Amino acid sequence: MTKLLIAGTVAYDSLRTPQGERPRILGGSALHAAVAASILLKQVDLLSVVGGDFEPQYLDFLRERGVDLHGLKIIKESKTFAWNGFYEKDLNTAHTVQTDLNALTQFDPALPPEYLDNELVFLGNIDPILQTKIFAQLPARKFGALDTMNYWIASQKEDLLKAITLADLLFINDAEIRQLTGEDNLFRAARGLLTGRLRYVIIKKGEHGAMLISAERIAIVPSMPLDEIIDPTGAGDSFAGGFMSYIAENGVDWDTLRAALVYGTLTASFNVQGFGCERLAAITKADLDERLKVFREITRIN
Repeated sequence: MTKLLIAGTVAYDSLRTPQGERPRILGGSALHAAVAASILLKQVDLLSVVGGDFEPQYLDFLRERGVDLHGLKIIKESKTFAWNGFYEKDLNTAHTVQTDLNALTQFDPALPPEYLDNELVFLGNIDPILQTKIFAQLPARKFGALDTMNYWIASQKEDLLKAITLADLLFINDAEIRQLTGEDNLFRAARGLLTGRLRYVIIKKGEHGAMLISAERIAIVPSMPLDEIIDPTGAGDSFAGGFMSYIAENGVDWDTLRAALVYGTLTASFNVQGFGCERLAAITKADLDERLKVFREITRIN
């Protein structure tokens, strides 16, 4: 596997954190995941929608990173999905000021012919009905993962549960999986979801790391200690993009998934050190490898 399809949102984010403010910077689940995946992969296929206000310089930025844009629909008469929010001292909680769906309301995720041969797909946080529609267009895929959020759990739980059974791996955070399953114990909650195709659940715990759970095994990694966090927006998406790009290059087995868990964690650690994807866009695989050396040292047990 050397190619990865990423579907989700591309957005303009206007945000404020204790470290400063940024108006109308690149954001969205698919955008963060694609930038993260492009560190390792030569080609990432992007399936999303933007408005006529999406600046040409951002299209050039994505192309230069090896992101294929055949699946990025531009609706000229509309505007790009936009989110306005802020973080206070607790950087685990985003406060939304305003969300404008704009072109996202017209997102019809029909895959272009160039994307139909993808064997690996990551579906970012979008309507689970759309996630199901994308999976249906890739019957020969070898591995598919999806992410979700509390909004879909509260408003479209049955649609989400259907989409989850079509995936091989689910990305979800600890609060969300408790909300989805009604189970307080994270291991029982994850294993209770393992029906249909679903074989793995990754529970994201923010500053406390992440867990990979299958029916028989568990792997846990801590987060990378950082002396400063600028902006946590997109951390989960960059984690997923890093994780999926690693298995695209190395295959899918338990040991590779465990290594990908670390790779995703380190990718996300760079994401939070800048606003939007500005820090992530500046790093290379060599930077990740250097951080991996540090991570191995601080997590090593003799």
